[in-house]
Amino acid sequence: MRLDYIENYKSIIEIINEHKKVNNRDIRLIVVSKTQDYKKIVELEKLGQRDFGENYLDEAREKIIQINNPNIVWHYIGSIQSNKIKKISENFSWIHTVSSGKHAHKINDVCSKLDKVMNICIQINIDNEETKGGVDIKEYNNLSLIVRNMKNIRLRGIMAIPKVSQPSVESFAKMKDLYDRHQYLDTLSMGMSKDYMSAIEYNANMLRIGQQIFGKRT
Repeated sequence: MRLDYIENYKSIIEIINEHKKVNNRDIRLIVVSKTQDYKKIVELEKLGQRDFGENYLDEAREKIIQINNPNIVWHYIGSIQSNKIKKISENFSWIHTVSSGKHAHKINDVCSKLDKVMNICIQINIDNEETKGGVDIKEYNNLSLIVRNMKNIRLRGIMAIPKVSQPSVESFAKMKDLYDRHQYLDTLSMGMSKDYMSAIEYNANMLRIGQQIFGKRT
């Protein structure tokens, strides 16, 4: 197994730690491990990495079972299908892609039966792309009011994936403004392999990085 990803990971952690010192705030890294061998997750966990993001439920469940490590915090960052909410809720501690009251109610009902509280982010479709999930930024307040009244969901933050074909700073600025207006939020989840440095400049405190660590997926 090639170990380039170990060095890549260490480099990113070094950059994040420098920003933590300068800005005096915590920045949490989610290593996006979709399509990666579970052994790589094991090796990164040995280095102190705790948060891992997965997009595909069945693949993720196999890894979670194989690794069987309660120290790992699993983040679901894929699109949500109603018929998979039960298994998503059973296997993950965070869901980053909530964008409808219907899904939120179902997550809450399942978690009530599981006797757990799910951490969630509301996904914002910040550039109004038809091909992406998330709510329009103007719809955030209505959905957040619904979610905040649920006993088995904890609304932690907002998440966005800016348009690839344009600079992301304008999108990040809108997300920062929305985040700053709601003091009950503690998580601004934005910034991926190509734009995480810009995201940090706009106060992102949760980054989702995969390709910059593992290289391009084949």
